[in-house]
Amino acid sequence: MEKGTALYFGKDTSETKSLKTLLEKDGFSLKFSDDIEDAPGMALREKPFAILIDIDTFGEDAWAVCAELKDDLVTRKAALILLTDTDDENLIIKGLEKGADDVMELPLRPREVAAKMKALARRIVLADNKKIRVKDIEIDLDEHRVRKAGKPIELTYIQFKLLYLLASRRNNVFSRKEILEKVWGKKVYVTNRTVDVHIKRLREKLGEYKYPSQYIETIHGTGYRFL
Repeated sequence: MEKGTALYFGKDTSETKSLKTLLEKDGFSLKFSDDIEDAPGMALREKPFAILIDIDTFGEDAWAVCAELKDDLVTRKAALILLTDTDDENLIIKGLEKGADDVMELPLRPREVAAKMKALARRIVLADNKKIRVKDIEIDLDEHRVRKAGKPIELTYIQFKLLYLLASRRNNVFSRKEILEKVWGKKVYVTNRTVDVHIKRLREKLGEYKYPSQYIETIHGTGYRFL
């Protein structure tokens, strides 16, 4: 039984082939791509436990993809490992600030990288919380279902992402811009009014038709938060 998939974006070398062999011996798989622009889509399809990116190969495009991967509700759960042939401290700090779990030097040392990846996989499995319970609301990420007081609530895909975002960081105030980027994505053109309309409909799905809300609070002039 496969334990998980890792993605590698960069050049396929003798070292990466050795890494692939080491991981496969322990029940993991490693998939390669030289197209960094496909990283977000490939990560959504494969749901990897780790994503390795050779930032020397892709330059500024790699940094943009890192930000996109860490913004998405699904792909941000994967461990992000950046690879570079420089030991520039500023670059390493930049990588960690972008959300990387580790920054490693090239050329790869396959045994060391395989050991770190397997440790990350164990950590993610142990830490992964597939359900969120807030008040009488239960959100199941695996089944993509929501229940209130034990009864199922039918939500659209966007409504589900919106609820999960707010409830996963309870009491955190999200601006409309943050909600637009994290739920709809940076490349989709929607307006602040779109957020307000979806919040209104989500509240109705949760059985709320009067002010004040006991679940989603409006922070005037700023955005919303889950109470």
